[in-house]
Amino acid sequence: MSAPLRIRRPDKGVRKVARGGEEDFKFYLDRLVKLIPGPAVGLYLIGNGLIPKEQAILPVIVQILWSILCLFAVIVITAFGTTDPQKKESPDWKHVGISSVSFVIWLYTIGGPFAAFNPVVPYVPYIGSLLVLAWTFFVPFFYKGPPE
Repeated sequence: MSAPLRIRRPDKGVRKVARGGEEDFKFYLDRLVKLIPGPAVGLYLIGNGLIPKEQAILPVIVQILWSILCLFAVIVITAFGTTDPQKKESPDWKHVGISSVSFVIWLYTIGGPFAAFNPVVPYVPYIGSLLVLAWTFFVPFFYKGPPE
């Protein structure tokens, strides 16, 4: 299956009136699920759980490197998942960007390196949680996928 993460707009031949609210809601849920970088968040959480916290500076450096590696994973997975060589469709870079921002927001909410640098970068967990809720809810309303 090519481009499993690519967001496809509904058939242009079907008028919005004919689709109805149920189809619009299904299309919204499809975008919502595809824009969340779930595999990379899971990868980050498992790897972060293996990093010892009792040492001084080394775990912070490892945590930063792990965060960067997981962000790179988001970019690679999303770029690959939105590419369809058979249809000659290149990666959907807007989708890659949205998923990358989503990952950074999730990372902030989880804590990660942001919590380690709390005096330098203000880390307020409830702000991260509100950002996750707002970003995840509203982005699929505005991003409908690449023009076909």
